[in-house]
Amino acid sequence: MVWSPADLLWSLTNRAQLTVFESICANLFLVLIAAQGLSPVYNLIKGNQFKTKGKHVYVTGGSVGLGRAVAIELAKQGAHVTIVARKEGPLRETIELMKQAVAGRKGKAPAADASTALVEQKFKWISADVTDREQAMRALDEASKPFGGKVPDIIMTCAGTAIPKLFVEAPVEDFEAQMKLNYFGTLYTVHEAVKRMVETGVKGKVVLTASTMGLIGFAGYSSYAPTKYALRGLAECLRNEFLMYGIGFHIYYPGTMFSPGYEVEVRGLGKGHFAVTTDFDTNFLRVASKGVTPSANIGFDYLLGLIAPASLNILYLFGATQFLWETNYKVRNFGKKMVKKD
Repeated sequence: MVWSPADLLWSLTNRAQLTVFESICANLFLVLIAAQGLSPVYNLIKGNQFKTKGKHVYVTGGSVGLGRAVAIELAKQGAHVTIVARKEGPLRETIELMKQAVAGRKGKAPAADASTALVEQKFKWISADVTDREQAMRALDEASKPFGGKVPDIIMTCAGTAIPKLFVEAPVEDFEAQMKLNYFGTLYTVHEAVKRMVETGVKGKVVLTASTMGLIGFAGYSSYAPTKYALRGLAECLRNEFLMYGIGFHIYYPGTMFSPGYEVEVRGLGKGHFAVTTDFDTNFLRVASKGVTPSANIGFDYLLGLIAPASLNILYLFGATQFLWETNYKVRNFGKKMVKKD
């Protein structure tokens, strides 16, 4: 049976005339349409859940990469921004880029004197090693001084690193270094910041940065993926626990640093998403392994939950299975080549 658009519309309103199979298909189609309309309506009702204008945002790892891009975007949105990293040179460069971005938005050149530039927004850099608990606490103290000692309204932890190597070739020190920076470098800052938020009644927000590797692991990332899985577990625990204080927790799963993912991240945070992704593959992994966490797309996620139980999950059969076959094939072939070389 070939349906025209007119036939389809007629059948949806006259389902009594359909076979059982056609009725099921028609009902699923209606659910799909309704589900896709739920999220935009829900987001419209909620409004922007991540307002940054006039807020003090504290960004670790803010001197390069994702942290720098996020800091610039926040500056353009009108936030007061403090960036933290170890090296002073890149920190200073990022501050200048932030000023230029704001000046460009306002259509004027940045002031020559940094002390008078953009007085309506406060930009500050702090040199500190966030893997050292004492330095992490000192950095928060310094960031709070220009605001009368008040803890920053929003904490965004972007400091992290990856050292991809095969497991048997990676020294234990690589595992320790990545856990120290990626996990404990986040933990020290977040633990101290939220304690201050609770003590002073600040209804702040915290955004942890994980990775697609926080949802899936494969060859070469055995020293990196576990650190991001750890952040995922931390975020899920704290999201629930800090509801009692009115402090929001979010986790960002960037897929690649070669795309302007920070813009998608900010949009996702604005919608109030707990888990934010920037590409289809990572979003697929989020849905496939979301566990007991809030949905990002209330309609689409719920629809998948209805029609795609684990045993019949079409996306899993054609998506994850293909991915497993492909990666397994590549790894086995690589192993064969290594054996031939030996």
